[in-house]
Amino acid sequence: MQLSNIIQDVEFIAKKSGAFIREERLNFQFNKAEVKAKNDLVSYVDKTSEKIIVDFLSEKYPFFGFITEENTLTTKKEINWIIDPLDGTTNFVHGIPCYAVSIGLEQNGKIIAGVVYEVAQNECFSAFQGNGAFLNGKQIAVTSCSKLADSLI
Repeated sequence: MQLSNIIQDVEFIAKKSGAFIREERLNFQFNKAEVKAKNDLVSYVDKTSEKIIVDFLSEKYPFFGFITEENTLTTKKEINWIIDPLDGTTNFVHGIPCYAVSIGLEQNGKIIAGVVYEVAQNECFSAFQGNGAFLNGKQIAVTSCSKLADSLI
């Protein structure tokens, strides 16, 4: 299993799903949201985004399982996709531009890769085991600043 190739596929589908979300936000109306539980909303945008992601990944990686938030497909295997197709639905529904597509990959309960595509800012964060973290393809790291007084918070 080549994680560098997998992460490219995940970035691709996260951005494709993000493009759908961005387009739907232009005309989205609050009354199109459903209440799953107190302070927990869902909409057709969440469900369609999840379907876009699941369809692509299940075709590309048929031997991987799925853990999905909107229950499009949930079949656990040794290696599983963990998908939140619209992370920040409440923000999305209220027009607050802070929401993302989040896709993780776990093997035997251990996270080995992940992508978070922040839709409104067009920022794609990715990382996989042993390779570090990236933002839009450029490596990122925590600060080397050791004093809180010298830090920006």
